[in-house]
Amino acid sequence: MIRSIIAVGLAAIGLHAGTASAQNLVVNGSFETNTLGSGNYRDMLVGSSDLPGWTIIGPSGTHISQVDRNYAGNAGYTFPAQDGLLWVDLAGYSDNAADGVQQTVATMIGASYDFNFYLGNVSGGAFGTQSLVNVVLNGVSFSCVNTTQTQNLTWQPCGRSFVATSATTTFSISNGDPTSDYSSAIDNVVLQLSATQPGGVPEPATWASIIVGFGAMGGVLRRRKRDAMALA
Repeated sequence: MIRSIIAVGLAAIGLHAGTASAQNLVVNGSFETNTLGSGNYRDMLVGSSDLPGWTIIGPSGTHISQVDRNYAGNAGYTFPAQDGLLWVDLAGYSDNAADGVQQTVATMIGASYDFNFYLGNVSGGAFGTQSLVNVVLNGVSFSCVNTTQTQNLTWQPCGRSFVATSATTTFSISNGDPTSDYSSAIDNVVLQLSATQPGGVPEPATWASIIVGFGAMGGVLRRRKRDAMALA
């Protein structure tokens, strides 16, 4: 019986370990929580709670924008989302400031994580030639750039892996384009456990399965002890 419980527990560990790593820890990573009419956009003020799950950062009084994939405010240009219906323009409608979005998620010290998002660029006229963003992840800064030359918003992936050094990890993505560039698009932000972990770092679901397994084994042992005492 104990062997059977151990086998079931190990199977559960394997199942949960495979699924937990796919969980996105980012809240509202594709910016779909808000409702926005087809073809519309909305400005969101720095410091406001206009974008659920996120803190909007940047100079006081400036804005970022949330944009619907069917936006058609610029003739000859298209602005599809990378994922879902909506995306975020860190440059805002006309502010073009060093604004950004920031979020803090729960992490395990010593565990490896993958952080990824998509950076969109549309070129020509007021949109400039590239989209550049500055990222701060787990206290480390890096930049990503998309230089695709097209009048259709085109997305490219950006990201890197890191090992968590705290029970929470904060990351931010900010506009790095010049003030003459009117677009700095991001979408589909994902932070999740890496498929490969450093030795000795179990995933949360694995810990839960271990605890359940040992609890079941303890129950069996207690029942056997009571049965033996009754027969004595």
